[in-house]
Amino acid sequence: MDILNLCEKINLQPVVKKQVEDFINHFDFTQIDEIQKGYLNYEDMQKTLTQVQAILGTDENGIKILACQLKAACENYQVYKERLIPDNIYFDTMKCFTRFINEAEQITKKVCFNLCWWATRQAGCHLFRLGELEYEAVLKENKLSVYIHIPSDARLNKEFVDASLEQAFAFFKTQYPQIKTTDFYCHSWLLDNQLKMFLGEASNIISFQNRFVVLEEGQADPCLNKWLFNTESTDYSAFCENTSLQKNVKNHLINGGIIKSVLGRLK
Repeated sequence: MDILNLCEKINLQPVVKKQVEDFINHFDFTQIDEIQKGYLNYEDMQKTLTQVQAILGTDENGIKILACQLKAACENYQVYKERLIPDNIYFDTMKCFTRFINEAEQITKKVCFNLCWWATRQAGCHLFRLGELEYEAVLKENKLSVYIHIPSDARLNKEFVDASLEQAFAFFKTQYPQIKTTDFYCHSWLLDNQLKMFLGEASNIISFQNRFVVLEEGQADPCLNKWLFNTESTDYSAFCENTSLQKNVKNHLINGGIIKSVLGRLK
């Protein structure tokens, strides 16, 4: 697997692919190849990212670190092959890079890559896209915990979520055969029980909520504005109202309410 081939497979935006190509044509990757192996260790991901960024220097739109994380993803394709993980899971997982750039453009109105701190998980083979949802594996002291993440393009219809979870149960049983039991968690504003005030019981979001036992109600979600309203602004009055959920949550926020980031365990 090479970087440009991966760019094609994940449908990376042509303008971004050209910038990545320009960078890799003059950058000496031997400076970072050994360092980037650190992504494979869950505890070392952020330290590894910091070390690579220090070598890259100024990186205004994140193209340098994007190219380097794509390189790490290419190197770790071999890990997928050794673990007999199908190619479709590899490419579905790595499409996060394309999605992150689309999301950043929606929010910031410029083409950039600003989620390198999160993409360490995909580049390091710790997070996998299985159907509609993403699953992050955290293995500590021979105990596996799996954290469910909801990509912005996920469909939360019951049948799609059921299919994704079934795939995940089989995947982690195969990948970690030595682990007898595994807890699945989700930490998201989508689990805030207050959403029931704004959505009917037939809502896909409420159906998703009902799959979990709440462990911690948490604090106000700092990322809510970005994920629900596609903005980093805190001017609630300017928030869009394209859906009934946006309209109701906007009024809730204007009136002093908050939406919490809730931790739940899959029933």
